[in-house]
Formats: sequence, C-alpha cells, structure tokens
Amino acid sequence: MNLLEKTLRILEQPACDNCLGRQFGQLLSGFTNNERGKLLRTIAAMSIDNEDYKGAADMSNFHDYAFHNLEIKAKTARKQCSVCGDIFARLEKHAEKIAKNRQYEYKTFLIGTRLSSGLIEKEEALWERVGIDYCEPLKAEINREIGKLAEAATKTRFSRKNPDVNMIVNFGSGKIEITPNPIFIYGEYQKLKRGIPQTKWPSKKYRTSVEEIIAKPFMLATRGRGHKLHGMGREDIDARCLAWRPFVLEITGPKRRETAMKKLAGKIGKEVKVRNLRPSNIEEVRRIKEARTDKTYRAVVKCNKPISKDDLEEIKSIVGEISQRTPQRVLHRRADLRRKRHVKQIKYKYMDKRTFMIEVRGEAGLYIKELISGDSGRTRPSISELLKNECTCKELDVMKIHVKG
Repeated sequence: MNLLEKTLRILEQPACDNCLGRQFGQLLSGFTNNERGKLLRTIAAMSIDNEDYKGAADMSNFHDYAFHNLEIKAKTARKQCSVCGDIFARLEKHAEKIAKNRQYEYKTFLIGTRLSSGLIEKEEALWERVGIDYCEPLKAEINREIGKLAEAATKTRFSRKNPDVNMIVNFGSGKIEITPNPIFIYGEYQKLKRGIPQTKWPSKKYRTSVEEIIAKPFMLATRGRGHKLHGMGREDIDARCLAWRPFVLEITGPKRRETAMKKLAGKIGKEVKVRNLRPSNIEEVRRIKEARTDKTYRAVVKCNKPISKDDLEEIKSIVGEISQRTPQRVLHRRADLRRKRHVKQIKYKYMDKRTFMIEVRGEAGLYIKELISGDSGRTRPSISELLKNECTCKELDVMKIHVKG
C-alpha cells in the first residue's frame, strides 16, 4: 500500500487533519501532524479530481474543497472526526482553563492526559485497517499539543526534568488536576542547644526539632502542606552539633515557590543556625542520605573511680578497628548486628580526678557513647575497658563533619 493508497484508505471514514497526519508522523521532520494531514488531504483531493473517482472515500473529508471534474450534486457537510471526536479543536479551551487556575505558583510544568477507553479503541480500529508503519499514538500528540498551548496560555515552560508542577487533563470529566512537586532547599545547620531531636518526634515528647525550627519560616512563605528534613547523618538528641551539618529541607505541596532565602534564614530561632541556603533537588537528597563521612566529636567523660593524667595514656591505643554490636539503646529500632568501625584519631585532656575530655575522629557509623562506656561489652575495645574504669559520656558535641570535596 503506497502513501496515496493509505491516505485514501484512512479517508474512508471521517478524519481530521491531526488524525490523518498522525498516521504518517514518522515521515519528514519539521511538520506538525496537522500540517501533514492538510498536505495529504489536498493530494488525495487532487487525485480524486484528476481521476473523477472517489472510490470508498467519505466525501465529508473534502467539504471545503472545490472539485472541477467530479460531479457532486450537493455540498457535503463536515462530519465529526471518527477517530478523536474533534478533541484537537477543544484543546485551546483546556489550555485556557489551566491558565485560569492560579492555585499554585510555577515556572515549569509537565502535562499528561487521561483519555477514554473509547478513544483508544477507535484509534486501534483504524490501525487494524491501515497498519501502524509510520504512526504516532494519539495520546502522545495530544500531550504535546496541549503542552504547547499551555505554555502560551500560562507564559511558563514545559519541562520533563524537575518540573514545578504536574498537570493531568481528564478529557472524560473535563477536570484539570495540578499537583505541585516539592521544593528542595540545601543548607547547613548548627544545633546549639541540647535536648532537640533532628526530626519531628511523632509522640510530641519533644516540643520542637531541628526540622521544625528550620521549616517554620519556609512553610509560612510557601504555604506548603508538609516538610521533611534530610540530613547528612544525625546527632543524638542530647548532643550539640557545632559542626555545620549539610541537609536538604523538602517542602511538600507548596502553593508559592519564590522564597527570599537569606531573609527567611534570619527568621530561624537562636537554637539552630543555618547557612549556605540554595535551591536543591531530589538527586542531592539521595547523595546526602548515601554519604559516609568521618566525624570529629568532643566528649566530656565521667569516671566511676579516680584517675590520673598518666592513666589517660592508655586511651591512645584505641586508635584502630573497633567492634561494635548495635547499642542497647537503639535495639528497639535497629537490627542486632556486629559492625567494624575505625577510630582514626583521639586526643584527650585531663580535667579533674573523675573527669576528662576527649576529641575523637571516627568513621561514619561509630557510636561514641558506647566507645566510651563499652555498652556492657558490646563495644570492644572501649575507653572503659582500657582504663579499667567505668566511664560514661556526660556531654557530647559534633565538632566537624569531614565532607569530601
């Protein structure tokens, strides 16, 4: 079946320019399907006029053509497209509805459609008659064309990568669903007060969290629905984080996307400080969650028995491999496993006969409190074991997060 024969075969049923041209969508770039359809319809009309033969063609497809040689007693009225039901003629109205929806602020969008099963079946019935050699699916063309019209109507930009909102046009119900994608904000925080968890505590045991403190001004500015904080690790609730810990704040369901980050940073409380705020994305969230970084801690240690400055010399030998079973304090939420971790550096300072301070650099996942106490033998070696003295961590601070690069 050559191109003209296929065109005439398609035109045995009422077909709009888009549906005609779409059956040849893979031929010649630089043309829309609508333009292809007009060209093919005109060639078919010339062929009919030249041969004075229309075969089985539905002449309503040529309602606006003036034939010379073929005698048509009455002007044939245009019929609705038997494939798409003239859906392309209604796309502009849907684009206008999108433009009138001012619920969400956005600069980029991704758009899709829901078509009735009847439309899909009609297209497949046409394929069974004429084949699918060069065709493009109906839904692909509708998505593309409604996207162009929506761009023009909203003065925004279609984007497949990280769009601000996702749109679904439901041609069955006529409804348009707009779903905002989260806003991601990178930053680094310090936690300057003990007793604050990193993330929101479900039971409300703690009045606030680092997450809630940072998120509050951004939630007000964006009118978001919810928030999550993705940190590069986390400090204990009773520890301070004097290092600058990288994080990404995720705001879900934002109605506004433009934020004056420096101004909002100034509205964050004194218990938590932030710096280096900038837009981020889900890929950076993954990198932050997967990062394995060394950390340097400072701890104040209390001893059960008196110690001397000379006793502390034993602490030096803890540098190297440490065997740690999951601490008893976190067994309720973590599997009971034995892990190998490394202490890379340790410094110490004598304070009084029952108190000293240490500064430890360890690899990711090293439990410092248990490195000090031994956790009933679950961590070995431990400072308690080396000093032959029951030691406990009284104060813990994260001093540095050794971010690579």
